[in-house]
Amino acid sequence: MNRVYTAAMLPVPRALLERLLISRAVVAPVERGALHTELTAWAHAQGWTVTTELPEPGSHRWLWLPTSRRALEQLCAAGPDVLILDGADTLLGPEDWAAALPALSPDQQRTTHRAAGGWPGALPVARALGRAGPDAARHPVTAVLLGDLLPPAPLRSAATRLAVSTLITPAVADALDVPPESLDALSDGGWLWPAPSGWAYPALLRAVLCPLPEPAAARRAAHALHGAAHDDAALDTLAGAEVWDTYVDLLARSARAGHGEAALRARWEPLPARWRDEPAARYLAGLLARAAGDLREADRLYSLALPELSGPVHAQASNARGVVRAMRGDVDGALTDFEAAGAARGLAAGEASQNRATLLIQLGRHAEAQSSLNAAVSAFRSAGDRHREAHSLETLGTLHFGRGLLHEALPAYRKALDLFLPDQASQAALVHLNLAESLAPLGELAQAHAHLQEAAALPGTLDDPRTAGWWRRARASLALHAADPAQALTELGQVDTGDRSLRAETALLTARAWRELGQPDAARAALAGAASLGLRADLEAALLGDSPLDPVIEEARAEEARLELVTGLLGRGRPDDLGEAFDVIRAHGYLALLDTRAASPLAGLAQDAESRALFPLRVQTLGPLRFTHAGRTVQLADFPTRKSAALLVALALAEHPQSREVLAERFWPGAKNPLASLQTAVYHLRGVFGVSLVASERGLLSLQFPVHSDVSALRRALGERDLDSLSALLRPVTAPLSVLPDLPAELGEERQQAERLLHDALRLHAEAQPAGDLRRRDALRALITADPLDLEARDDLIRWHEARGEHNHAEQERRQREEARRSLHG
Repeated sequence: MNRVYTAAMLPVPRALLERLLISRAVVAPVERGALHTELTAWAHAQGWTVTTELPEPGSHRWLWLPTSRRALEQLCAAGPDVLILDGADTLLGPEDWAAALPALSPDQQRTTHRAAGGWPGALPVARALGRAGPDAARHPVTAVLLGDLLPPAPLRSAATRLAVSTLITPAVADALDVPPESLDALSDGGWLWPAPSGWAYPALLRAVLCPLPEPAAARRAAHALHGAAHDDAALDTLAGAEVWDTYVDLLARSARAGHGEAALRARWEPLPARWRDEPAARYLAGLLARAAGDLREADRLYSLALPELSGPVHAQASNARGVVRAMRGDVDGALTDFEAAGAARGLAAGEASQNRATLLIQLGRHAEAQSSLNAAVSAFRSAGDRHREAHSLETLGTLHFGRGLLHEALPAYRKALDLFLPDQASQAALVHLNLAESLAPLGELAQAHAHLQEAAALPGTLDDPRTAGWWRRARASLALHAADPAQALTELGQVDTGDRSLRAETALLTARAWRELGQPDAARAALAGAASLGLRADLEAALLGDSPLDPVIEEARAEEARLELVTGLLGRGRPDDLGEAFDVIRAHGYLALLDTRAASPLAGLAQDAESRALFPLRVQTLGPLRFTHAGRTVQLADFPTRKSAALLVALALAEHPQSREVLAERFWPGAKNPLASLQTAVYHLRGVFGVSLVASERGLLSLQFPVHSDVSALRRALGERDLDSLSALLRPVTAPLSVLPDLPAELGEERQQAERLLHDALRLHAEAQPAGDLRRRDALRALITADPLDLEARDDLIRWHEARGEHNHAEQERRQREEARRSLHG
């Protein structure tokens, strides 16, 4: 394995020498021509032992020259001070190569280094001949200089057959009739060097083994490589054997204008002149022209090639010409080309369908675009390209979202998410954000926030400024849906990115937040950065009163932008507008819009139970009294009288319609005409909420809209022992919880029932907390705050402190328990 150079010994490369000097033992590479002589000389100079046998465990100051890769399996747990080298560690950079060849000119030094790829085994040939490329392989001296690096006679035939290919895989070996055991022997012995996805010979060694590759063998090897998506290696193999017909065909199948001018030119230039007039070559020339920015010439070359092309290359050329025609403004021609390419099969059909959809979206032909996107998804799925399938699904979801078809967008986004996970985390994070933005207008804020959390949990989401910016923008959007524009501004203020699209979207949301806060000047200043967003920016400007809504509404209608249409109709607010907006909201499930103040007039249009179910009255009795209905939030101070508020609570918490007479006598017992006072209160409620809330029939009063109260939610969670819901309803349990504190005298009966319910809920919640957890302590304190005479809860809290060794706290709680006991029996 070792040999002596006839010229001066190569110095060990400086980068490698630095690693050697801090090591106490070294394992040499198995690969042939990897500085074994030089490493041996260095080890002898250090006084180290050089051996071909595995040294004793724990020993140091040795260089081991393993005779095969399999021998490395004997090296179990090497210490951190044992340096294990492979062939890549010994490849020479330009400076070390030049230092080893001082007799050559600088140009020869650069040329030989590039030809040899830095392989140290080529140095003797470069010294002797001044070259180290394929032409050097044909010189008789080269075979002599590389003699001991060549495989032995039993392996020579297999090695020569494999040398046809630039990349060697089991499939290539099989195509070249090389037995697996021969491939294993060549790799195990170090003649084959590791390469991405396979093995490879050093370039000069390959050229010596196979100076004139057989075209038929090169075709077989290239076919095997192409089948495994190793197209660059397949092209190199074909070019080395001068199999230009297959080279042109494969290059036409694999090349794309997006690969860039330099890469395309590097593949085009080796092609002999006589092959450049072939139809596939004209298509390739068109790709090169397109990459160089010459669209007219690209169109001409594609058109010359297309009539004589067939199969996948014809589809690719049609798609490529469609792209160029679209860029040149020939929309009809582009659509025709895309349609022709999309009728084929494979990746080209998927790309053409995707391109056709993109152009149709720009033209506002959404139904046709949806059909093309479905075709792209199917083509990519059939071709096994799941990432492009996912991108098409994401585009389909975005198309539906832009048209306000949110329910239709969700399945497309969810399928895209499944395909992006787990190896495309950044793309998956953006799809999570799209899902959140789609769910929020549907009133599914909990699900939307869950997607935001899942996006944040993906690797790199919050580390990348762009992705983090989109995440914060989505959080701001959800804050606006939750009627919290101040929080939205906080989120938007933390967006820091150079992404122009994100900057515009951030500016638009910022303008909306300022508008909802009643700050039109700040909104206008922010909106200046959103001009590129077209219709949505125009809508925001109209809502600020800076332009008429009529043209914006008509544009939204023409573009099928349903969310923008509804917003514009609500902003204009004509009777017909409200009816149309209500129809669109119900048809597409935009429930969140019904919780905005702009939608409050719609509640008056709800004339049946199904419509009224869209406008529930939400009642908060735990803590300060609060009502929410159709975008209006009403507190006690907003009512003309306390008793009108008390009447509404009584009706909201009652399980059945209430007698007019009973209610009148209950709330106005001293009035001259209690029923008149009751009617006045009902009138007041209509004035506060802008809609008739109370229905009267056969002497009974009831609410016309369904009621969602925290009391009923608490009762339901308690009955079902739903601990998660209980925890959410009682959060934060450390805060004092009181029932109807604003109306203690007017609603004594309701308050007493709700307090018993709250007590039971707090008890169950406390019992569900882990015994030694701080949450158990906080829950018990909340229970005691709600009912200071609950001695059982006080006993539990004493035991909790004692279990943690907090005896002073336990004693303090005992004293308070005794005071409560005396008060109870006093």
